[in-house]
Amino acid sequence: MKLLKFYSKVIDNGVTIRFLGKDYPITYLTSVWRATPEETRTALKDNLALATTMHLPLVFNAPGAIYYSGRPLLEPYFVQNFLMDIPSCAEVDGVRTDEMVRKFFNTEYQFRDSSIKYPSQEPVDSPFGALVGLSFGKDSLLTYAVAEEIGLKPGMIYVVEASMTYEKKHKIELAKQFQKEFGKKLSVLEHETGKLRDYPHLGAPVTELGWGLQTTEYALEFIPFAYSRNAKYLLFGNEQTAAATYADAEGRWIVHPCYDQSHSWTAHIDQISQIFSGRSVRTGSLIEPLMDMMVQYFLAHRYPEIARYQMSCFAETGAGREYRWCHDCSICAKMYLMCVGSGIDPKKIGLRENMLELDKKRFFTLFGGKSIMLTYARTKLGRDEQLFAFYLAAKKGAEGGLIKEFKESPLYLEAKNREEELYRTFCSLHESISVPRELKSEVFSIYKEEIASFQI
Repeated sequence: MKLLKFYSKVIDNGVTIRFLGKDYPITYLTSVWRATPEETRTALKDNLALATTMHLPLVFNAPGAIYYSGRPLLEPYFVQNFLMDIPSCAEVDGVRTDEMVRKFFNTEYQFRDSSIKYPSQEPVDSPFGALVGLSFGKDSLLTYAVAEEIGLKPGMIYVVEASMTYEKKHKIELAKQFQKEFGKKLSVLEHETGKLRDYPHLGAPVTELGWGLQTTEYALEFIPFAYSRNAKYLLFGNEQTAAATYADAEGRWIVHPCYDQSHSWTAHIDQISQIFSGRSVRTGSLIEPLMDMMVQYFLAHRYPEIARYQMSCFAETGAGREYRWCHDCSICAKMYLMCVGSGIDPKKIGLRENMLELDKKRFFTLFGGKSIMLTYARTKLGRDEQLFAFYLAAKKGAEGGLIKEFKESPLYLEAKNREEELYRTFCSLHESISVPRELKSEVFSIYKEEIASFQI
């Protein structure tokens, strides 16, 4: 097969990438794009051209790709990000990591313009406040709420992923309601390059490849918003479990379920945002010290008015057509369990069905079920998280056939014997490297108050 060809250009309101005769634009309000220095616009075009397409030679079994653009400054970052994500992709796709790595190493990336276009060194003017990548999941909502409480006056950006069947419909409606209640408008970024990992659209076999650089892409795409909104921070909802890893079945490869959300990679994204903003914009996570259960508890307990807008479900199937929680997936099951385990009524985040009945067993990996978040569910943390949450739910008198089964199984005794250890793991503040240093005191003060209110 011939080398794939990608053409890219700067347009009046963003950038566009052309592949197989179709244009895939990333578009902004004209005022947002014009606030971005011209050199930075060109550099964004060159770098996003590679970041959003470098998986496609592997998808189409092509020997490589030709880019009719400049060599991207961030190419080494993208290669590391991509390489570290391969074991997770291989696990999901059910193929050998060795073979996927071999294909990647043998892929040739050519750039017709060998020169590197550097972004402007012009800093954001009088930077203050924050921008939050808001998906309406618990992580981004808590990030927004904490940023608001400590006075960062966060702006909200939602990137539309066209491959998510019903997600946009629900989230745009949530955004309208959110704006009506709080007077905060959600900026929507139309990100047509997301279709380059929508494999039914491309007519290609479905694969996990293409999702590993998602957070890195978003950080680059937020740079124009940083210039137009005078932002000082880009904040992503990367919590403690994002760094969890495990060894594959053969014990040969370490699998990072979400490498681009890990704390170590967030530090690299921080470097990227500084490079593209004259060293004026920092990237971090306010919720890195927290495990999942504490994220869910803090959000619903301290900020119940914001928790009402939570949508963690991907709403990919017909079950999610009419409502933001499909009640038919492992995400809905997990969020329900996190709520009842921490003493929160699931109705406070919009869940309507009891996800702990026996017919929901297939959604819990603790009972041999499967998870949408396949690789994370295979980590020791993922397994212990469910164990501890079921234990707390049982102690709090939660109802459902799965609670009864859990209490009668050896799992309950295991959790009881490990109660202190599990509490320390899931209900403590962990060391963090991505919480901006100057914000740590205020952020940790909030978390300490909430941990003191949590009861087993």
